[in-house]
Amino acid sequence: MATLIVTNPELYQSDLPMETIKKLILSGQSWKQGQWLFTDTNDLLKTCASDADSGTGGIKYVALTDQTDPGNSTTETTVGIITDDMIFLMNELDGTVAAADVGTHIAIDVTANVVTADLGDTGNDALEIMDIMVNLNPAKYVLADVKAKILVKVLPEALEAAQA
Repeated sequence: MATLIVTNPELYQSDLPMETIKKLILSGQSWKQGQWLFTDTNDLLKTCASDADSGTGGIKYVALTDQTDPGNSTTETTVGIITDDMIFLMNELDGTVAAADVGTHIAIDVTANVVTADLGDTGNDALEIMDIMVNLNPAKYVLADVKAKILVKVLPEALEAAQA
C-alpha cells in the first residue's frame, strides 16, 4: 500500500486531439496546469470548485499552463476543450477504490488548485469512473493505494451545463 502523490487530471485517452480555444480570464482567478475550468455568464474563465456539476456551470475546459491572477478581465489564455470522448487519469480524493466502483457517478473536489475525484460524494455527479489503474497496471498500483489513480469521463450533463 502507498499513498500516491496527488496531481491534476491528465488526458489519458481521446478519439481526437484536444482542441483549444482562447478565452478571457475573470479577474481574481489563478490555477495550475491540468485544473478544470468553466465560464461565468459573461463568458470569463473561472476555476471549477468542489462539487462542480450541471447546476454550477459544469466542467468545460482544462488549463494548459499555470495562470496567476491577471488583475483584470481583459487578459486571454488558451485552454483545452473537454469533450465527452476524453478519458482522464486522476487521483481519488481520500481513500481507496475497488473494481465495484467502475461505472459509479461521483463528484469532484478542488483543494489548493488540484482536482480529485470524490468517491464519497454521489450527490454532485460530474464524473463516471471508467476503470481503476490497478486493473491496467498491477505492477505499479495496488487496491490498497490511498489517493488511488482512476480513469474518468466528465458526464455529458456537466459538459453541457449552462454558464454560471
